[in-house]
Amino acid sequence: MGGKGSGNKMAYKNARGAKSPVIGDNGLSVKPGEMANIVRHCVTTGMLWPEIDTKDPEQLQQRAMEYFNYCIENDIKPGNLGLYATWGIDRRILYDQMRREPNSLRTVTIKKSLDILSAIREQLAANGKLNPVTAIFWQKNFDGLKDQQEVILEPKKQIEAEQTPEEVRQMLEQDIPIDAEVE
Repeated sequence: MGGKGSGNKMAYKNARGAKSPVIGDNGLSVKPGEMANIVRHCVTTGMLWPEIDTKDPEQLQQRAMEYFNYCIENDIKPGNLGLYATWGIDRRILYDQMRREPNSLRTVTIKKSLDILSAIREQLAANGKLNPVTAIFWQKNFDGLKDQQEVILEPKKQIEAEQTPEEVRQMLEQDIPIDAEVE
């Protein structure tokens, strides 16, 4: 999508001359008919399928399998929001339910379905079929992965119970690094 030599012109200049991916066609790069297919699939799975009892784990699992099979048969990429729509559950309500009932069969069923979506994204990224930035975004926002650095601070000197406040202050002043101007 976009970038030098790709042929796609995704970045447009706004009134100030700054590049923006959301000017003009709003950064979309679709061929005629592609948007119609996307909308058709979203409406079919999100509005035309009959409602299910979202408290019943078996119905959740069956609907998830129907959704994945629909995606396979129609060669469309499955996604979290599409799955939630087939269940008839808003994502905020879904995550609230999972937090309230972490060990219920319903939560286990939901997590298994979400793990399948996570594995699909992982495979797309590993096979070079997904932009790495998009893969990282999805995995952080949908799959719970984090960029995290662990910093362990260990004091060089321990504060002893018998030290006076003045002794502690002097000890801390000596241990605090001072930023020096480097020329």
